[in-house]
Amino acid sequence: MKTLRFDYVFSYWIFAWYLLYIFHIINYNPKFALIIGIIENIIYFIFMILSKTKFIDLFLFIIINICIKIIPFITVMHDNIIWRDITATFVLFIIYNIWLYINSLHLLKIFKRKTPGIVLLKKIFHIC
Repeated sequence: MKTLRFDYVFSYWIFAWYLLYIFHIINYNPKFALIIGIIENIIYFIFMILSKTKFIDLFLFIIINICIKIIPFITVMHDNIIWRDITATFVLFIIYNIWLYINSLHLLKIFKRKTPGIVLLKKIFHIC
């Protein structure tokens, strides 16, 4: 199974947005995108279980998503979501899809590949 580059995974785009928000570089709140991402990850995790994904991959998936979605969500949990934040989420998603198109990728093909976070953690901890 081929590994994706970081820029092909929308979750990392959202995480980058979160960092820009936290460091007050931009003032569009990523909370809505984080909520959608967490919901999507729960659904994806269920499919991973149903497709008998290896325990280590499930564990690493959880660790990565705690770091890039759950912790960021907790830090912005009390921030209000306004319409421009929702609009920013959709604009970022459109830009992301344009980026995939430019790189000859399709969103549905992304889900069939290993994410770079899992591959990186496996290399760091020497997990097969």
